[in-house]
Amino acid sequence: MVDLIPASPAGREIPADAGESKLRTFAGNLLGKVFAVSSATLKPPTVGDDASSARLKQVVFTVTECCQTTVLDPRVETLVPKLDAYDKELAGFAYEGAGVGLAALDTLMPTKRRTLAFATGPGAPYIFGIYLGAGMGLARMRFNPEPFRRRLGDPLFGWAVLDGYGFHQGFFAHKRYVIEQRLPGHLRGYGRRVFDHGMGRSIWFSSGADVERVGATIAGFCETRQADLWQGVGLACGYTGGVDRPTIERLRAVAGERQGHLAVGSAMSASIRHHVGNTADHNDFASEVLCGMPSAEAAAAVDSLRRGLPTDPEVPAYALWRQRILRQFE
Repeated sequence: MVDLIPASPAGREIPADAGESKLRTFAGNLLGKVFAVSSATLKPPTVGDDASSARLKQVVFTVTECCQTTVLDPRVETLVPKLDAYDKELAGFAYEGAGVGLAALDTLMPTKRRTLAFATGPGAPYIFGIYLGAGMGLARMRFNPEPFRRRLGDPLFGWAVLDGYGFHQGFFAHKRYVIEQRLPGHLRGYGRRVFDHGMGRSIWFSSGADVERVGATIAGFCETRQADLWQGVGLACGYTGGVDRPTIERLRAVAGERQGHLAVGSAMSASIRHHVGNTADHNDFASEVLCGMPSAEAAAAVDSLRRGLPTDPEVPAYALWRQRILRQFE
């Protein structure tokens, strides 16, 4: 990479910060093209009603726009004000986009560990979304997300990297991962289950939030994967929205015996939104219908269930946490 920095005139040394700036500009220009998303790219295999599709595209474009903003200038002092300028309800998606860009930069210039520094620093309230975005960035750059997750050293939220990875593969490589139902060979054990959480979210998006299509798509997967897919759908429905209350009621009916798993995702979405104070009507509807309680109560339940998780080398803390949530809402 150093060879990409032009020599200074008359043999003068370029200051370190100038060299870094040139590297950043090069990386930003390169990644800006890699992460460009057009209307054609976003067109899902099937579409629901216009309002739902418009909402889902708004979310994807927000994530993409903030990714591009980040790769062009990841400095915290300029990045955070730009992310915070978005409407509060969209802030989580803005920070998710930043996670996409930071992880991509980490793959090109790995010494600074930008994603970790941002997620545990100024972006800490949005840590889950940042790590979701990081997984998408790694997928886009064709990097194995597992070593990246382990380096984060976070036994809970670090798993969101694999969720984001699964979302990207399900949404942008729909044929391979949703239609052909392949699993990434480099993921093992619980990592594959979290991958399916992201896959479930991608199904919500790629179906245009069409409840019947969501149900039919998941029903086509082997039974051992369906529960995790429904958890992803619950998170996407509760956090992203795009549908009204009657549609959420229909979603619950379509989930059938997997309603408890749908509730896990919805409760997680309530916790994520309440943690940063950007509640939304669709999140309230989802929590009331899927969890049987207001979103504030669901969020409090999720947070309380996180306390005192045992350290078990055989079972990830994140898995134990979600098991507790499932028992709460089954």
